[in-house]
Amino acid sequence: EPYRRQRQMCIRDRLIAISSLLFLFLSLIGKGLNQGAIFLKHFVSTTDKGIIVAMITGSVSIIGVVISSIIAKIIEYRYNVKKYMYDKRELPYEQFINMIYTIMEDTKKSNSLKMSESEMLKQVSEFSKGLTLWGSNRVVKKWLKYRKASQTQPSTENLILLEDIIYEIRRDVGQRKRLKKGDMLSFFINDIETIINIK
Repeated sequence: EPYRRQRQMCIRDRLIAISSLLFLFLSLIGKGLNQGAIFLKHFVSTTDKGIIVAMITGSVSIIGVVISSIIAKIIEYRYNVKKYMYDKRELPYEQFINMIYTIMEDTKKSNSLKMSESEMLKQVSEFSKGLTLWGSNRVVKKWLKYRKASQTQPSTENLILLEDIIYEIRRDVGQRKRLKKGDMLSFFINDIETIINIK
């Protein structure tokens, strides 16, 4: 109990000290603004108008240059971040595309030549690792949705989910225009329109 009271007193003393410092800081700011206003009023009333106009023009020019430089730096920073993310996402996204092509090619092979389950799991694991660090939120959500749905949904619906992942990946790397449903699947499957009932 004495320790709790002592702790409460320390917290109260700290709050009082912080409040006092804040009040002092605000008071100094107020005094500074007041003194600045007085100085400007005196300066304007005693200085030639031509000089004032020149000073205002120069100040506006300087402010414009500073603002332009700041905006240019922000744009450059965002571009560099976006490029960095593109570079990091390239490997896991390429792994995913390679995995899809491998799966689709396996469907045409005999059982003895198909990729083993352990090899398949290894490819999925490698892609998931890269996606964990560098994948966009949209791609991660699509991938998780596919993983969950693949355990319960028919294979044709899973094909559409796979295509959605490809479209999100294309969007991440700058391909903003989305293709129609089935367009990307037609790379792997003949007569895809019939299989997924595209109208």
